[in-house]
Amino acid sequence: MTDIRRLIAPRSIALIGAGAWTDAVAAGNAAVGYRGELWRIHPTRSSTAAATYYRSVADLPAAPDAAFIAVPNTEAPAVAAALAERGCGGFVCFSAGFSETGSDLGVKLGQDLLRNAGELPFFGPNCYGFVNFFDRAAMMPDQIVGETRARGVAVICQSGTIALTLMFNHRSLPIGYLLTVGNQSRLAVEDLIEVLCDDHRVRALPRGRQGRRRAGAGGGARAFGRQAHRGDQGGPHRGGRTHRPQPHGRPRRPGFRVRRLLPAGRDRTL
Repeated sequence: MTDIRRLIAPRSIALIGAGAWTDAVAAGNAAVGYRGELWRIHPTRSSTAAATYYRSVADLPAAPDAAFIAVPNTEAPAVAAALAERGCGGFVCFSAGFSETGSDLGVKLGQDLLRNAGELPFFGPNCYGFVNFFDRAAMMPDQIVGETRARGVAVICQSGTIALTLMFNHRSLPIGYLLTVGNQSRLAVEDLIEVLCDDHRVRALPRGRQGRRRAGAGGGARAFGRQAHRGDQGGPHRGGRTHRPQPHGRPRRPGFRVRRLLPAGRDRTL
């Protein structure tokens, strides 16, 4: 699998499929101040002064860094293949109806999606996407509430509902990344932890037990000072990189000193 940083901090985004959902993603990018290219792909919509529509991935002016797929589940594998062929940086598969259904068709479609994506990193399927407040990019089909951050917390959820609840709450928690993983067919919680631990802007990761892809993954990332979210956690080889959490429930205040995740033993102010 290739590096996911192009995907999570895109300079060009392609929104593919269902009008209402991709309209919401476009609005979210406007809300966070996204400054890159935003391309729309739809089979019938006409271009306007505000948006240019293309009929296929092949028609795009360049390979997008990130794509948001909101098409019927039976069409998603072909879209993934087109993105891989074009050299896309990765995608969010918002489309549902895969292995989460427990049906033979859903399982097969999930396998087709994974195979057709090749080496592309992707979130999902059945995934609500992510928001990157550090780099001002939103790949989530909903209202986006938050501020641009120079440093903050990375929150990883399996559920989009939990992610939205956290984002909409008035808390002092400075969210820099808000990521959901859905079915975790390619990118899993533990993969994201590995990448986020190398981002100097990330000062803490959440602690939790939900949504591990590997049953033996027993380690965990912990938020220090105030508990951030009981969400997902990664494997012991990732979790072992975290270091001595502060007691939970302690209120965070401006200038409160926390023990950072990486590298172990180095104190920073959140």
